[in-house]
Amino acid sequence: MTKTWIILIFCFMGVPAIGQKKKSQKKEISNYEIRENEAPVPSDPKTDSKKGKSPKKSKKEPLVIEYITVGDEAPEADTTKKFTGIIKYRMTYDDPSEVDSMYIYFGEKKIRVTLFVPGVRADQIFENTSIANFADSTFTVLDNRTRTYRTEKLDARNAGTEFFLINRKKFMNVLGLNCPEFSGEMILNTGERFEAACLVSPAHTYPAVMEYNYLNIQPVVFGYKIVLGWRTKSSEGENTYILAYDIRKGNVEQYFDFSGYLKK
Repeated sequence: MTKTWIILIFCFMGVPAIGQKKKSQKKEISNYEIRENEAPVPSDPKTDSKKGKSPKKSKKEPLVIEYITVGDEAPEADTTKKFTGIIKYRMTYDDPSEVDSMYIYFGEKKIRVTLFVPGVRADQIFENTSIANFADSTFTVLDNRTRTYRTEKLDARNAGTEFFLINRKKFMNVLGLNCPEFSGEMILNTGERFEAACLVSPAHTYPAVMEYNYLNIQPVVFGYKIVLGWRTKSSEGENTYILAYDIRKGNVEQYFDFSGYLKK
């Protein structure tokens, strides 16, 4: 199980993410190699790196995303490609036996993420569900077992995370879509650094918000475009891949109704 996955679990348990500092990269981040019905596999370029330290950041600092897209204009929402519906993602790691999944529901002004987490027994699966509401900037965590919920500020978790993603003018195929890749680095508020890259859809936009990063560590919307692929590599060489395998357009507003839940 990789660091990125552990961070996702810890965030739901209320435990701060802890990790070693990562070596900063001077060369381009490696590509996905995507085949039909398979998880992405990274190429293995040689890198020339040296240790770097990131200054300590206040947990109250806002999320920072820096675009480096030489020759490109600032992102604009293309409402003709607006998407509402469900996208299913497969999560894989260096160990091929470890496979998890994530469903993301794109509503009009809300995004719901459901993580399917393996339990102790082989047949045991738990769900971690959260809803981001962009109308009032709230983040609601649902407990399906106790039918309870709690609400917090949208960007509270892992506040201060920074993404430096460069448009490399490269494209990768995901579900028949030629997706541009933005790659570079993710820096947590602890100073830990990860190689990172995302693949954005050329056919699916989310005009309600320019950026949304799940728990501030996984891009879901990038420049108004929906992210179909995301990968990270830790300082210890552990890889995490999240890749869409099914896209279903439709009305999903019913998935944001938690009226039967009690507030904690």
